[in-house]
Amino acid sequence: MPVEKSIDLTATGSSIEQAVAEAVDRASLTLRGITGFEIERIDGAVADGEISYRVLLRISFVIKEQLHE
Repeated sequence: MPVEKSIDLTATGSSIEQAVAEAVDRASLTLRGITGFEIERIDGAVADGEISYRVLLRISFVIKEQLHE
């Protein structure tokens, strides 16, 4: 039976979807076995009339079973 671990990440984008995709894409560079995510918080900012979104995600991944010698 697999065991999962979760980490929290914050990412920004011009849409909520883009911010989520950025977080998952960056996490996948170093994590293997990502199984899902949960959006913990969404907020935004306005700068020079441009809207950006910031999301706080909890990303879950399976911990590999590996014995160390």
